[in-house]
Amino acid sequence: MNRELRVTRAFVDLADTLTARFDPLDLFARLGEHCTDLLAVDAVGVVMADARGALRNMTSSDDSLVLLDLFQAQQEEGPSVDCFRTGETVAADDLRETGRWPGYTAHALEAGYVSVHVVPLRLDGRPIGAVSLLNRDSAVLPDEDIAVAQGMSDIAALTLTQWPTEARRPHDLLTSLQAAVSAKASVELAKGLLAESTGVSLTDALELLRRYAEKERRPLTAVARALAERSLRPEDLLEAEPRRVRPLTPGPGPAS
Repeated sequence: MNRELRVTRAFVDLADTLTARFDPLDLFARLGEHCTDLLAVDAVGVVMADARGALRNMTSSDDSLVLLDLFQAQQEEGPSVDCFRTGETVAADDLRETGRWPGYTAHALEAGYVSVHVVPLRLDGRPIGAVSLLNRDSAVLPDEDIAVAQGMSDIAALTLTQWPTEARRPHDLLTSLQAAVSAKASVELAKGLLAESTGVSLTDALELLRRYAEKERRPLTAVARALAERSLRPEDLLEAEPRRVRPLTPGPGPAS
């Protein structure tokens, strides 16, 4: 399949709101997967602003990016912060040769990333987040790749507004953004509960949640909330995929 057709299919996929599993976390995960598949990048992270304007990590292809995004949000320093503030693409072809973001650079190099390009996640020209594209070697990302990344990010941002949240008002961007941040928090809580109850790692806990959601044709967020509300047991997720993820240590059952 040629690249043009793959790009077209990625755009169509990101605009799809009809799937039963559609929710913002699935949307951002697909955005990250399409970026790593189509672009000359090693890792992708997506952050989005909450109601107070603080950037929150929504998805990452590498766990180390979660810590990088947390550092940027806490210290208000880094390429994603600059991209969100200006609404413009930010690039550092070689972090070792730039004096910008000294703290972020130290953490990025420690994680093994040498170059970073960030495109804004925007809606109606307004930045609502940022998409980081990182490489383990110095790299000048081609203009074509930047354009594709920006196009996919714009489509994802527009698709987000079509998510049917509770008490939703038409074209209420703030409601969409806050609901997406809340959805992320629900999944993080479910990951912790699942890991503590079964002994699996946090990474495996997320995979369990995703596979169960896919098998049951339910949104990831709905599965996470069911787990938190105890209408779904951690054992139910393990039993659904008994051979693929096993506990590292026997864990206690959920508290009554």
